[in-house]
Order: sequence, then C-alpha cells, then structure tokens
Amino acid sequence: MLEAAGTADDPSRIIVVSSIAGTHVTHTGNNGTIMYSVSKAAAHHLTRNLAIELGPRNITTNTVAPGFFPSKLANGLIEILGGEEALKKANPRKRLGIPDDIAAVMLFLTGPAASYINGVDIPVDGGNRLVEGSLAKL
Repeated sequence: MLEAAGTADDPSRIIVVSSIAGTHVTHTGNNGTIMYSVSKAAAHHLTRNLAIELGPRNITTNTVAPGFFPSKLANGLIEILGGEEALKKANPRKRLGIPDDIAAVMLFLTGPAASYINGVDIPVDGGNRLVEGSLAKL
C-alpha cells in the first residue's frame, strides 16, 4: 500500500519514534538504561536500513528521537534524576519537551518540505545531547 501510494514528488512516509538514548549515552550507573538504549539504537539502525531498501520505491523512512518529555514512561526516571526542575536547568532551552514539539516534527516529516528527507534521525531534545554528560552527571 505504501509503495502504491508513493510517488517521486510525494513519497509515502514511515516515521519511527525512538529516543535520543538511541544515539547518545544519556545517563549511566545506577540510573543507566542500557537495554532501553540498545533497543532504541536498533530502531535508529532499522530506519537507516529501511531508507535504503524502500527509498527507491518512493517511501521515505526517518526517526524522531525525543529527549525527556514528562510522560507515564519517563516520570519515574525524571524523579530519580532529580526531578523536572533539575532536568530543565541542565537543558540549553531550560525546559522539557511538550507534545507540540514532537507534533511539529511529525507534520514536517509528513509534509511536502520533507519529500527528499530520508534516513535521518531528528533529535527533539532542546539541544540537551550537545551538553556533554549533562544527564550522565545527575
């Protein structure tokens, strides 16, 4: 169905939602999430493989990689790492993500402006991955 719907000018899209933990070691030690990170790295690599395999069939594949967003999944780890205020302070944008941050990237990737974007990981973390060891130190 994706192949039938896609064209050279308007390809079908696959968007894999992963995590910044798939490309960066965000925290270690007692609060490390090694298995979570490994599974997210696999999702990122799956995206790259699908981009190569499906690109010629007019299907693009990209990854959206959120950082910390308050959620049922993340809230426990957020508290262990010092709470929302500590994580906001460590982030270059001085805040955590909100649902609209991810929604905007999804809209971009599904729209005409992204018809030639294929096989990329888009971090949505306020730049936190750029602050060396910012979460690893917490």
